[in-house]
Amino acid sequence: MPIPHPFRTVVAGLVLASALTSCTEPDEPRAAPATPTPTTTAPGPAAATVTEPEPLDPTVSMTDAGAALYARSEAQEKPRPRYDVVARVEPTDGRVQGELTAVLPVGDEEAATFRLFAGLPELDAKPQVDGVEVDGEPAEVSRDASILEVALPEGHDEVLTVRMSFGYSLPEVEPAGGVLGGEMTPAEIGLLARHPDAMTLGHWMPLWIPEGRSADPVPDGFGDIGAFAAADVSVRLDVPDGWTVVDSGVRTGEKSTGDGRTVVSSEGAGMRDFAVALLRAPETRFRELDGALEGVTLSATGPSDSRQELDGVLDEAEAALRVLSDAYGGYPWREFDVVATPLGGSVAGMEWPGATFIEANLFAGGIPGLGDLGSSLDELGLDEESLADLVEELGGDGDEDLGLLLASTRAWTIAHEVAHSWWTVMVGNDSVEDPVVDEPLAQYTSCLVVRDSLPRGDEVCRSQLGSGYEQMRMLGGSDGPADRASDDFASSLQYGGLVYGKAAEFYLELEERYGVGRLTKALRALVQEGAFRMLTGDDVRVVLTEELGPEVDDLWTRWMDEAHGDADLL
Repeated sequence: MPIPHPFRTVVAGLVLASALTSCTEPDEPRAAPATPTPTTTAPGPAAATVTEPEPLDPTVSMTDAGAALYARSEAQEKPRPRYDVVARVEPTDGRVQGELTAVLPVGDEEAATFRLFAGLPELDAKPQVDGVEVDGEPAEVSRDASILEVALPEGHDEVLTVRMSFGYSLPEVEPAGGVLGGEMTPAEIGLLARHPDAMTLGHWMPLWIPEGRSADPVPDGFGDIGAFAAADVSVRLDVPDGWTVVDSGVRTGEKSTGDGRTVVSSEGAGMRDFAVALLRAPETRFRELDGALEGVTLSATGPSDSRQELDGVLDEAEAALRVLSDAYGGYPWREFDVVATPLGGSVAGMEWPGATFIEANLFAGGIPGLGDLGSSLDELGLDEESLADLVEELGGDGDEDLGLLLASTRAWTIAHEVAHSWWTVMVGNDSVEDPVVDEPLAQYTSCLVVRDSLPRGDEVCRSQLGSGYEQMRMLGGSDGPADRASDDFASSLQYGGLVYGKAAEFYLELEERYGVGRLTKALRALVQEGAFRMLTGDDVRVVLTEELGPEVDDLWTRWMDEAHGDADLL
């Protein structure tokens, strides 16, 4: 088989293998606590008293078209969950103290299950939960690592209101460095982390997991852990002055408390999560979009030393929003925020509703985990000329291939993360049980973006998709089904090669057979069918077969369920 050149394999563990751009777990599963831990200790006073949350007006945070799509999908689902959160955040010492009120369509469940990501043992955040009530009555709660179980009363209504106080403290961490980042723990990945000049709050509040979705106390798979229903969310954060808050929602208010602090209010309809980044003295640029994206505000936020990159980041994000909105239906929210944050050495970015975290070095034009190109090559014992010679020896075009690779890295990553706005944010999936839904589609639809916006974009596309499987096989990973749970893969290498590589190339195969136009129409139908709902791999298979023809069913079996990667790709 062809040998991939070392720059792809070593420096760009997520550059041309498309970066496991999400919450990558280590190859060795982490042990969960043996038994659930009763949770009775109070985290201290909440930031404010929470009243019963009122329904949100979707048009505040959504475009008119987005609100119409949301309303149509809502008629097909149970009532949407509704979260109201108030919290006091101390980014200098990592403390988060809050109170959650959640109105949940629990049906006949015996317990309400929540993910409190801060409970993962590696984070050492010492989470505390107290004051749990169901419809105003005290309720029992137990915690097993990151999972909370709230007991529900017998004969309860199908829709209940759950209240709880929660708190934790994040130790300061340094982003994991190194070429491939090593074995990445959640703290090192930086989704929920404190740094000297930044605090990232991803999966930061208790989120309800509906019955039947993944709820492992300590997930030991590879990739994301999202299994959350689309919900209406309002958040009020009490933060110290001097810190900029960027979040998933649309800002509805900022008010100084007069004591060196500010209360920031935001909300969002149709959100499966609600991420927040706090940055000390960053640079932000805004862009009001027009045409088909009229009413959408795009922002880019990074450290002051990355200000020269902000226009480029805005250009790349706008290109992705325009191409994908034209192809699959308009981006539904009124804001999209791109934020530079410290992430792990092998993580390029992380998608959220209405926002994305982009690894700070990559945002500034460098290489994730390695900084700028010069220092990266020093770490590898190479200079740019010798690296280009090595690329050429191994079958590439030397400087030309190296330049294409470096020039496309950030644009590809941003395209991939923006694409997740359609695949896993709008069209939801259980990321543990059905990673084959979102990651291959985010990979493939990024190809539409770079073909439209980059010179030699089709080469970038095919290199990004093809290198994943090729590298996996070269490094000893085995072929197998791509359509399986993330914890069924043998390693992160196999997960990346099959889900980001082979499964994504399935869509290039569909292009070859049916043409880009027909495939685009089929995927647009998938968005209309699955918007703000949760789909499985089988659901995707059914829609594609209905739209393109019965032979797609056999193709799905070959590419997603069987092991023909060497014959099809090498």
